[in-house]
Amino acid sequence: MTDLLNSLVTRLQYAHVVVHAPAWHAHQTVPPVPPGSAAEIDVLTRKLLWWMVRERPGAQILNRIRLTPGAPVVPYRLLLCPLRSDRSTVGVVAAIRAQAQPPFEAADAALLSEAAPALQEYFSARVEETSALMRRPAFELEVMQHFQPGQPACVIYVDLDHMHAVNDVAGFDAGDQVLREIARLWESRLPPAGSLATHLAGDRYAAVLFNHTVNQASDWADRTREAIAALRLAGAGSGITASMGLVLLRDAQSLHHALASAETACRMAKERGRNRVEIYASADSTMMRRGEEVRESRDMVDALEENRLVLHAQPIVALASPERPSRFEVLLRIRDHDGELVSVGDYMGAADRYQLFERLDRWVVQSVLQVIAPRAQQLLAQAVRLSVNLTGHSISQQAFADFVRTAIKQHQVPADLLVFEFTEAAAVRNLGATRRFVDRMTDMGASIALDDFGTGVSSLMHLKELAVQQIKIDGSFIRDILTNTRSDALVHALVLIAQQLGLQTVAEYVETKAVSDHLRALGVQYAQGYFYGRPRPLLDVLSEHLAAGEKSAA
Repeated sequence: MTDLLNSLVTRLQYAHVVVHAPAWHAHQTVPPVPPGSAAEIDVLTRKLLWWMVRERPGAQILNRIRLTPGAPVVPYRLLLCPLRSDRSTVGVVAAIRAQAQPPFEAADAALLSEAAPALQEYFSARVEETSALMRRPAFELEVMQHFQPGQPACVIYVDLDHMHAVNDVAGFDAGDQVLREIARLWESRLPPAGSLATHLAGDRYAAVLFNHTVNQASDWADRTREAIAALRLAGAGSGITASMGLVLLRDAQSLHHALASAETACRMAKERGRNRVEIYASADSTMMRRGEEVRESRDMVDALEENRLVLHAQPIVALASPERPSRFEVLLRIRDHDGELVSVGDYMGAADRYQLFERLDRWVVQSVLQVIAPRAQQLLAQAVRLSVNLTGHSISQQAFADFVRTAIKQHQVPADLLVFEFTEAAAVRNLGATRRFVDRMTDMGASIALDDFGTGVSSLMHLKELAVQQIKIDGSFIRDILTNTRSDALVHALVLIAQQLGLQTVAEYVETKAVSDHLRALGVQYAQGYFYGRPRPLLDVLSEHLAAGEKSAA
């Protein structure tokens, strides 16, 4: 857009081109006005010219104008053209020359009128329709242009509390109306000069207050928080509150970092009771960890959106005949920006805190089914089973069970090929919901495995409550089974219980032949670990397994 404005300046000659559009949060002058004239031209643009285009919708040439009858002639020649949206005037584009310069002519007015539609399109795109606040790219650009080194500026990040309850109870239309009302309040309370605001996404907003110290910005944020809490909005029940984070903006180039730090402080405000303002402190160890989790959650979302998630598989062998495994556990990996594979376990804290588990689980289930579908009958003929890990958050959701059932049917995959695994900790998160999930999956023909067995509370009760087919003995018992008599005795006891209940047993973290032989002697049926194979890409593992099976059959 600067190119268009510069082009207008060149073609109009001797002129400054000014855009003033309050509805689009736009006020721009090209080239910059000399300091001695800046205040006078600013008054002209914001008051007189803005009033005149609203009164007369067409382009206007004002080579001589007095502010009041008998007053001196304004020392500028003016050329005005309205900027419009939905048939109403929302701004003005003006060319301004000194009285000593040539007067404006009809050709100049035509030139400005021709440029107006492009200006309207550009500046209207800067503003989000629902909130009427600047979109984030425009917000970031404005911050870059307005930031002045040496003057204090602060970033404030706000996240509304309990907005999900409004959407659940009153519906998304009511939720959208609440967001619009909050956006109006958020903007209306900004200092009249030297502040910018944006709607980041969903129920999150941000603002930059220029010429504000941390204490001044904190006072403003606290007053705004109180104003939000005082609102009574349809569909919002007893009211909406806001948690806010604040950080000093040290330079325009660090805006992204400042937003992340303010978001971290906002998360701390939520953890410390909600409806409060927290100031980011880099020395706060809890806040530092939350900052890492914010970055990790962003990395995970980026990986999802950029298709950088990768499925691997690790063999699970039958100890009675370990030569050719037919069971595999599907494992999730993230490919970082350097192309290196990273275990998703490194992101579990962030995924839990920012509620990404169900989204990840859906991606895994959908992706596994896509790999299985064209090979389903071959895999079934060779008795292959794939274990898919799920989280407690997902299995406790009715909608997730519906999603899994629908996805299996859509891909026409026999559910017999699937084993769904979850930990004891996940199972007890909502035991009733877990039981319903287990029953629905087993009704389709899938199997259920209880992972990390032996480390949870009341493990034996879970065997009574849940219709599982497998238990996976936690690796903490397997690693030292040859040297720790307690581990040995516990594994032996778990095997005896599983045999009595007709459950299959799988030992995790088997890394040596000696451990494998000992587990076989104890009666463990299956084993998994580096001794039998490291995780490799799922598609490669299945393709090689099927090819080997066809070769041996021939």
